[in-house]
Amino acid sequence: MRILPGVLKELLKHVPTVLFEAVDWGVLAHELPKLSRRLIQKEGYQELFEQHQTFLKPFDIHLKENIHNHLDLKHDLWSSEKVLTLYFAQLFSPHGLFLDLRPNHFEVAKPLLNYHPSGLWTKFSEEFSQGLAEIYDGFYLGKDELFNSGLIKLGLSSPNWPQKDREELAQLFKSHFGSSVNQEMSFELESFKASLVNITHFLLEKKVKISNDFLYLGIYLVTLYSALEKSRVRINVKNIYMDVRAKVNGATAS
Repeated sequence: MRILPGVLKELLKHVPTVLFEAVDWGVLAHELPKLSRRLIQKEGYQELFEQHQTFLKPFDIHLKENIHNHLDLKHDLWSSEKVLTLYFAQLFSPHGLFLDLRPNHFEVAKPLLNYHPSGLWTKFSEEFSQGLAEIYDGFYLGKDELFNSGLIKLGLSSPNWPQKDREELAQLFKSHFGSSVNQEMSFELESFKASLVNITHFLLEKKVKISNDFLYLGIYLVTLYSALEKSRVRINVKNIYMDVRAKVNGATAS
C-alpha cells in the first residue's frame, strides 16, 4: 500500500478493510499496480475519454480535460441527479468506466455537467456487467428471479446453495439498496459501508472469493456516496435508473 498513488490510498481508506479479506490476494497483487499505472501514466485514459465523450452525450454530460469551478453539491439537486445519472450510465457502457465521482471532478455548465475524470478506470467483464444489469433491473422492476440471477453472474451466489442462504444474500443486497425502490433516498457513506461489511461477512462465511470487478465496483460506489452525501438532498433513484436504462436501450435499438 505504501507505493500506491496518494489518490488511490485516499479512496481505499473509505473501503471497509474486511472487503479485502474476501479478495483473492493473487488477483489484488496484480490489479493494484495496474491501477497505479493508469493513475500515474494515464494508461488507456485517452481512448476511454474519447469513447465516453460520445457515449455520455445523450445524458448531457460532457468530458473535459480541465475544469475551473469545482462542484459544491450542497443542496444542489440538479447536479446530484446528474452525478447519479453518470454512475448508472457508465454501468451500461461497453467501453469501461471512470471510477472517481468525487465533486472536485465536476463543474456545472447547464444544461451540461462537465466531468474531468482521473486516470482511475476499469472495464468490467461482460458477465459481470450483465449481472449488474440484472440486479438493478430485478430490484427496480420487482423481478426476484432476475435479481437472484444477477447475483449468481457476479459470482456472489450459487444455484447450489440452500434456498435459505440464497434468500439471505438477496435480502442483504436489497437492504443495501435502501428504500430507493419506492421513495426518494439520501446517501450516507457510513450506512453504505456498514451494509457492505454485512454483505462481506456473509460472503466470508460462505467462503466466496470476490472478483476484482466487485472490488472496483466498491471503489466506484464509495466515490458516489462520498459525493452525494455532501449534497444532503433526497433523490428519486429509481426514476434516474429507469431514465438511463430507457436512453441506453433506445440508442441500442436505433
